[in-house]
Amino acid sequence: MLSLVNNSNANHDIRAEHHGLYKLSLTRNADIAVASKPVFGASITFHTDLLTHDSFIVKPDNLLGWVDMGGLVYFNICSGQHPLGMGKVKGDTTTTLPSQFITVENGMLRFTTALRIYLLAKTPRDIQEHGLCYFTPA
Repeated sequence: MLSLVNNSNANHDIRAEHHGLYKLSLTRNADIAVASKPVFGASITFHTDLLTHDSFIVKPDNLLGWVDMGGLVYFNICSGQHPLGMGKVKGDTTTTLPSQFITVENGMLRFTTALRIYLLAKTPRDIQEHGLCYFTPA
């Protein structure tokens, strides 16, 4: 026989998940290139294979591209309309920074965990204007 442990409305316990869909965009001062090897003079060079598919899963060992000495300073990660790590989202201070999702080691750009990627743009000009992608933890 079943019994109620809690007779309150269980739907009040439903909360929006803070982490879900994120947007990866770049600062205005980033010079972007797309190539199969680092491009001299570009702040960020995205690997051509990264821009082949519209939706895919990346793993931490996948190479996304290369960055110059500026490292992660060129990247912004936003959740909804609020840049993470740069203010408050619904009254809660966010602590998410680009380094939570992106890592640079010896100039090579990689994601830190497995993520599902939804590309927004495939050309340097469109990436600068609209951002590179939406992503969510896989």
